[in-house]
Amino acid sequence: MNRLLKIVLLVAALGAASAAAADNPELPKIEGPVLITGFGQSQDTNNVNILCRRLKVDADYKLDVPSAEIDWSKYKTLFAVLGCSSSVYCCAFDADSTAIVITRDGKPSPTVSGLSILDEAARCDEIVKGAREHGVKVIAMHIGGEPRRLDNSKPFLPFAASADFMVVRKDGNADGYFTTLCAENGVPLYTIDKTGELKKLIPVMLGQ
Repeated sequence: MNRLLKIVLLVAALGAASAAAADNPELPKIEGPVLITGFGQSQDTNNVNILCRRLKVDADYKLDVPSAEIDWSKYKTLFAVLGCSSSVYCCAFDADSTAIVITRDGKPSPTVSGLSILDEAARCDEIVKGAREHGVKVIAMHIGGEPRRLDNSKPFLPFAASADFMVVRKDGNADGYFTTLCAENGVPLYTIDKTGELKKLIPVMLGQ
């Protein structure tokens, strides 16, 4: 009986896994070279960069590069990593809506950087326009989970709607935000449970 129960549970688990996999769209075919940049300057961007280096992906890591300084003719794909640092690398308006202050977890803290949330959002918008103008495919990623869903990340999440394909970590989409946004804008949404799953997804997309 115990053995039978184990078999039943195993079959059920495999069925659930297959169903979950079936919910995800087919991965797109992309080409290198790849430009990796952060939309919000979070450490997640460097995590993608490190992973791409380990996978020997032909990629350049330019965290805060302006679109005007990019030689778009070099690239075929853009990895846009969405989410603002929950530490001190992103900013928001203070109460009087005139001064820029660094935020931590969405709350004001002393200014220690010149980065403005408006400047960063404008840079991201220009990056997307540059990619579109030059036929560069945009793969957006939100892989920081719940910590990248705080108030200071909100200006950067909507860029998922401008992507050709979106990858989100499950705990960063617990409220279905990306599900709704991507469905409304016709963007295929691929859900992963752990950031480490990217090491399987990226080579498949690149045909490695």
